[in-house]
Amino acid sequence: MDINIKEQEIANLILQDLPDDCHEDIIKVWYYTGRDVRNEYEGYSVYFSYDTVADVIIPKSEVSWDYELAIKEVLIHKANHGEPYSDVLITLFTDGSYEFKYWYDEERIYKQEYESALRRSKDFPHAMAKALVFYHLAEVNFKKKYERIIMTFEIKEGEPFVDYYLVNEKGQHKPVYDSNKVAKYEETITRNTSNVKTWLKEHYERTNHGILKDIWKPWNKIVVSVPPSGYLNQLEDIHYYLDELELEKDFFLERY
Repeated sequence: MDINIKEQEIANLILQDLPDDCHEDIIKVWYYTGRDVRNEYEGYSVYFSYDTVADVIIPKSEVSWDYELAIKEVLIHKANHGEPYSDVLITLFTDGSYEFKYWYDEERIYKQEYESALRRSKDFPHAMAKALVFYHLAEVNFKKKYERIIMTFEIKEGEPFVDYYLVNEKGQHKPVYDSNKVAKYEETITRNTSNVKTWLKEHYERTNHGILKDIWKPWNKIVVSVPPSGYLNQLEDIHYYLDELELEKDFFLERY
Protein backbone atom coordinates (compact mmCIF):
# COMPACT_ATOMS: atom_id res chain seq x y z
CA MET A 1 0.00 0.00 0.00
CA ASP A 2 1.24 3.47 -0.90
CA ILE A 3 0.28 5.44 2.22
CA ASN A 4 0.68 8.83 0.54
CA ILE A 5 -1.76 7.94 -2.23
CA LYS A 6 -4.20 6.46 0.27
CA GLU A 7 -4.07 9.58 2.44
CA GLN A 8 -4.76 11.76 -0.59
CA GLU A 9 -7.76 9.58 -1.45
CA ILE A 10 -9.07 9.91 2.12
CA ALA A 11 -8.63 13.69 2.15
CA ASN A 12 -10.50 14.05 -1.15
CA LEU A 13 -13.36 11.88 0.07
CA ILE A 14 -13.68 13.90 3.27
CA LEU A 15 -13.79 17.13 1.27
CA GLN A 16 -16.69 15.71 -0.74
CA ASP A 17 -18.56 15.00 2.47
CA LEU A 18 -18.20 18.47 4.00
CA PRO A 19 -21.20 20.82 4.10
CA ASP A 20 -21.00 23.61 1.53
CA ASP A 21 -20.65 26.36 4.15
CA CYS A 22 -17.51 25.12 5.90
CA HIS A 23 -14.77 25.32 3.29
CA GLU A 24 -13.37 28.65 4.50
CA ASP A 25 -11.85 27.34 7.74
CA ILE A 26 -9.32 24.69 8.66
CA ILE A 27 -11.13 21.40 9.27
CA LYS A 28 -10.01 18.70 11.69
CA VAL A 29 -11.24 15.11 11.49
CA TRP A 30 -10.49 12.80 14.40
CA TYR A 31 -10.84 9.05 13.88
CA TYR A 32 -10.25 6.77 16.85
CA THR A 33 -10.64 3.08 17.50
CA GLY A 34 -9.81 0.55 20.21
CA ARG A 35 -6.80 -1.47 21.27
CA ASP A 36 -6.32 -3.39 18.03
CA VAL A 37 -7.88 -2.11 14.82
CA ARG A 38 -7.34 -5.57 13.29
CA ASN A 39 -10.03 -7.01 15.56
CA GLU A 40 -13.13 -7.28 13.36
CA TYR A 41 -15.36 -6.37 16.31
CA GLU A 42 -13.40 -3.24 17.23
CA GLY A 43 -15.56 -0.15 16.96
CA TYR A 44 -14.55 3.34 15.93
CA SER A 45 -15.77 6.93 15.98
CA VAL A 46 -15.24 9.92 13.71
CA TYR A 47 -15.60 13.58 14.71
CA PHE A 48 -15.45 16.66 12.49
CA SER A 49 -14.63 20.08 13.93
CA TYR A 50 -13.40 23.55 12.99
CA ASP A 51 -9.92 24.68 13.91
CA THR A 52 -10.94 28.14 15.16
CA VAL A 53 -14.58 27.65 16.20
CA ALA A 54 -15.69 25.51 19.12
CA ASP A 55 -18.32 23.66 17.16
CA VAL A 56 -18.76 20.27 15.54
CA ILE A 57 -19.45 19.72 11.87
CA ILE A 58 -22.17 17.37 10.67
CA PRO A 59 -20.91 15.78 7.44
CA LYS A 60 -23.25 14.96 4.59
CA SER A 61 -22.46 11.25 5.07
CA GLU A 62 -22.67 10.60 1.35
CA VAL A 63 -19.26 8.90 1.14
CA SER A 64 -18.55 8.41 4.84
CA TRP A 65 -18.30 4.63 4.52
CA ASP A 66 -15.60 5.04 1.86
CA TYR A 67 -13.22 7.21 3.87
CA GLU A 68 -13.91 5.43 7.16
CA LEU A 69 -13.03 2.12 5.53
CA ALA A 70 -9.96 3.67 3.89
CA ILE A 71 -8.72 5.03 7.24
CA LYS A 72 -9.18 1.60 8.82
CA GLU A 73 -7.24 0.00 5.96
CA VAL A 74 -4.34 2.39 6.57
CA LEU A 75 -4.32 1.63 10.30
CA ILE A 76 -4.43 -2.12 9.66
CA HIS A 77 -1.57 -1.81 7.18
CA LYS A 78 0.52 0.13 9.66
CA ALA A 79 -0.29 -2.34 12.48
CA ASN A 80 0.75 -5.26 10.28
CA HIS A 81 4.07 -3.50 9.69
CA GLY A 82 4.89 -2.86 13.33
CA GLU A 83 3.23 0.55 13.70
CA PRO A 84 0.05 0.10 15.77
CA TYR A 85 -2.02 3.27 16.11
CA SER A 86 -5.42 3.94 17.65
CA ASP A 87 -5.97 7.57 16.64
CA VAL A 88 -5.70 9.62 13.47
CA LEU A 89 -6.09 13.39 13.26
CA ILE A 90 -6.60 14.65 9.72
CA THR A 91 -6.20 18.39 9.20
CA LEU A 92 -7.55 19.91 5.98
CA PHE A 93 -6.14 23.37 5.25
CA THR A 94 -7.88 26.08 3.24
CA ASP A 95 -5.21 25.98 0.52
CA GLY A 96 -6.08 22.36 -0.30
CA SER A 97 -3.18 20.77 1.57
CA TYR A 98 -3.66 18.27 4.39
CA GLU A 99 -1.83 16.60 7.25
CA PHE A 100 -2.23 13.18 8.88
CA LYS A 101 -1.08 12.63 12.46
CA TYR A 102 -1.08 9.13 14.00
CA TRP A 103 -0.66 8.08 17.63
CA TYR A 104 -1.59 5.35 20.12
CA ASP A 105 -3.66 6.61 23.06
CA GLU A 106 -3.31 3.99 25.79
CA GLU A 107 -4.91 6.26 28.42
CA ARG A 108 -8.06 6.83 26.36
CA ILE A 109 -8.32 3.16 25.43
CA TYR A 110 -7.96 1.98 29.02
CA LYS A 111 -10.58 4.48 30.19
CA GLN A 112 -13.02 3.33 27.53
CA GLU A 113 -12.36 -0.34 28.32
CA TYR A 114 -12.85 0.34 32.03
CA GLU A 115 -16.10 2.23 31.53
CA SER A 116 -17.40 -0.41 29.13
CA ALA A 117 -16.51 -3.22 31.55
CA LEU A 118 -18.19 -1.41 34.45
CA ARG A 119 -21.31 -0.72 32.42
CA ARG A 120 -21.58 -4.35 31.26
CA SER A 121 -20.95 -5.69 34.75
CA LYS A 122 -23.61 -3.47 36.30
CA ASP A 123 -26.05 -4.56 33.63
CA PHE A 124 -25.19 -8.27 33.80
CA PRO A 125 -28.03 -9.45 36.11
CA HIS A 126 -30.58 -7.40 34.17
CA ALA A 127 -29.36 -8.66 30.80
CA MET A 128 -29.35 -12.29 31.93
CA ALA A 129 -32.87 -11.98 33.35
CA LYS A 130 -33.99 -11.12 29.83
CA ALA A 131 -31.67 -13.48 27.94
CA LEU A 132 -32.78 -16.70 29.62
CA VAL A 133 -36.52 -16.34 29.10
CA PHE A 134 -38.36 -15.95 25.81
CA TYR A 135 -41.17 -13.79 27.11
CA HIS A 136 -43.01 -13.71 23.79
CA LEU A 137 -43.68 -17.46 23.58
CA ALA A 138 -47.18 -18.67 24.37
CA GLU A 139 -45.82 -21.99 25.65
CA VAL A 140 -44.13 -20.70 28.80
CA ASN A 141 -45.53 -21.54 32.19
CA PHE A 142 -45.34 -18.00 33.49
CA LYS A 143 -48.05 -16.89 31.10
CA LYS A 144 -50.12 -18.16 34.00
CA LYS A 145 -49.90 -16.43 37.36
CA TYR A 146 -46.58 -16.76 39.15
CA GLU A 147 -44.59 -15.10 41.91
CA ARG A 148 -40.98 -15.16 40.77
CA ILE A 149 -38.45 -16.70 38.43
CA ILE A 150 -35.32 -17.60 40.39
CA MET A 151 -32.07 -17.62 38.42
CA THR A 152 -28.75 -18.84 39.77
CA PHE A 153 -25.44 -18.06 38.08
CA GLU A 154 -22.49 -19.81 39.68
CA ILE A 155 -18.82 -20.53 39.09
CA LYS A 156 -17.80 -23.97 40.37
CA GLU A 157 -14.16 -25.00 40.04
CA GLY A 158 -13.77 -22.45 37.29
CA GLU A 159 -16.76 -23.61 35.26
CA PRO A 160 -20.04 -21.67 34.77
CA PHE A 161 -23.35 -23.16 35.89
CA VAL A 162 -26.81 -21.73 35.20
CA ASP A 163 -30.13 -22.80 36.69
CA TYR A 164 -33.58 -21.21 36.73
CA TYR A 165 -37.08 -22.15 37.77
CA LEU A 166 -40.50 -20.61 38.34
CA VAL A 167 -42.17 -20.13 41.72
CA ASN A 168 -45.95 -20.22 41.39
CA GLU A 169 -48.56 -18.66 43.65
CA LYS A 170 -48.54 -21.77 45.85
CA GLY A 171 -44.79 -21.50 46.38
CA GLN A 172 -44.14 -24.54 44.21
CA HIS A 173 -41.04 -24.72 42.03
CA LYS A 174 -41.87 -25.38 38.38
CA PRO A 175 -39.92 -25.37 35.10
CA VAL A 176 -40.09 -22.03 33.33
CA TYR A 177 -40.93 -23.79 30.07
CA ASP A 178 -43.61 -26.42 29.64
CA SER A 179 -41.50 -29.33 28.39
CA ASN A 180 -44.48 -30.88 26.60
CA LYS A 181 -44.98 -27.84 24.40
CA VAL A 182 -41.60 -26.30 23.65
CA ALA A 183 -39.74 -29.16 21.99
CA LYS A 184 -39.48 -27.13 18.81
CA TYR A 185 -37.64 -24.40 20.74
CA GLU A 186 -35.27 -26.75 22.55
CA GLU A 187 -32.32 -26.02 20.25
CA THR A 188 -32.75 -22.27 20.69
CA ILE A 189 -33.08 -22.57 24.47
CA THR A 190 -29.96 -24.75 24.66
CA ARG A 191 -27.96 -22.35 22.51
CA ASN A 192 -29.10 -19.37 24.54
CA THR A 193 -28.18 -21.06 27.81
CA SER A 194 -24.74 -21.83 26.39
CA ASN A 195 -24.30 -18.15 25.50
CA VAL A 196 -25.32 -17.12 29.02
CA LYS A 197 -22.66 -19.45 30.46
CA THR A 198 -20.06 -17.78 28.27
CA TRP A 199 -21.18 -14.32 29.42
CA LEU A 200 -21.16 -15.49 33.04
CA LYS A 201 -17.55 -16.65 32.73
CA GLU A 202 -16.58 -13.33 31.15
CA HIS A 203 -18.36 -11.38 33.91
CA TYR A 204 -16.61 -13.45 36.58
CA GLU A 205 -13.15 -13.00 35.03
CA ARG A 206 -13.70 -9.28 34.45
CA THR A 207 -14.74 -8.56 38.04
CA ASN A 208 -12.60 -11.07 39.95
CA HIS A 209 -9.36 -11.06 37.97
CA GLY A 210 -9.64 -8.46 35.23
CA ILE A 211 -9.95 -4.73 34.79
CA LEU A 212 -12.51 -4.35 37.64
CA LYS A 213 -10.81 -6.55 40.24
CA ASP A 214 -9.65 -3.58 42.33
CA ILE A 215 -13.18 -2.21 42.83
CA TRP A 216 -15.39 -5.32 42.71
CA LYS A 217 -15.64 -7.68 45.66
CA PRO A 218 -14.78 -11.32 44.92
CA TRP A 219 -17.83 -13.52 44.30
CA ASN A 220 -18.71 -16.90 42.84
CA LYS A 221 -22.51 -16.94 42.77
CA ILE A 222 -25.34 -14.60 41.78
CA VAL A 223 -28.99 -15.24 42.55
CA VAL A 224 -31.51 -13.13 40.67
CA SER A 225 -35.19 -13.03 41.60
CA VAL A 226 -37.18 -11.88 38.57
CA PRO A 227 -40.65 -10.42 39.33
CA PRO A 228 -43.56 -10.74 36.87
CA SER A 229 -42.72 -7.30 35.46
CA GLY A 230 -39.31 -8.56 34.32
CA TYR A 231 -37.64 -5.47 35.79
CA LEU A 232 -35.18 -5.98 38.63
CA ASN A 233 -34.87 -3.93 41.79
CA GLN A 234 -31.16 -3.71 42.62
CA LEU A 235 -31.83 -3.70 46.37
CA GLU A 236 -34.28 -6.60 46.50
CA ASP A 237 -33.74 -8.82 43.46
CA ILE A 238 -29.96 -9.13 42.94
CA HIS A 239 -27.83 -11.12 45.39
CA TYR A 240 -24.07 -11.76 45.09
CA TYR A 241 -22.40 -14.50 47.14
CA LEU A 242 -18.91 -15.73 47.93
CA ASP A 243 -18.87 -19.34 49.13
CA GLU A 244 -22.56 -19.13 50.13
CA LEU A 245 -22.02 -15.93 52.15
CA GLU A 246 -24.14 -13.09 50.77
CA LEU A 247 -22.16 -9.92 50.16
CA GLU A 248 -23.24 -6.54 51.48
CA LYS A 249 -25.66 -4.72 49.19
CA ASP A 250 -24.09 -1.28 49.64
CA PHE A 251 -21.05 -2.27 47.60
CA PHE A 252 -23.01 -3.41 44.58
CA LEU A 253 -25.55 -0.62 44.79
CA GLU A 254 -22.85 2.03 44.55
CA ARG A 255 -21.89 0.59 41.17
CA TYR A 256 -25.31 1.60 39.81
